[in-house]
Amino acid sequence: MFSYPATGRPGPLPDGWADIPGAIGCTLENRLFRDAYDDFRAAGADVRGVSTQRPDEQRVFAVEEGIPFTLLSDVDLRLAAALRLPVFRAGQTLRLKRAVLVVDRERVVRQARFPVTDIPEAVREALAEVRRVAAERHE
Repeated sequence: MFSYPATGRPGPLPDGWADIPGAIGCTLENRLFRDAYDDFRAAGADVRGVSTQRPDEQRVFAVEEGIPFTLLSDVDLRLAAALRLPVFRAGQTLRLKRAVLVVDRERVVRQARFPVTDIPEAVREALAEVRRVAAERHE
């Protein structure tokens, strides 16, 4: 599961978005997980993206970008509260900061990466951890 602030589609991002550290890159992150999706699935993992964007906004983005995995809306911040995910305020909305969690079948967090400053590396690292966890299951 990866969390991200917002994709900017279908609507505009808040003023000053580009000046917020870590805010830029949500579309890239979704695309990188999309491009590695078959590798995650081959390792037995599901991929989920989560932001505080509304479900209708998530659907528009997913269709436009060909996202094959589920994008979750945490507009009410229940998941963020339950997992204590980091947030920030932009505009009038609380947004999730970028993080990547690898969670096994028993719902144990096997790896957490925060902050995510190198998005491609975070995706590669998550895939490597998923493969490692899959190998443990088969031992």
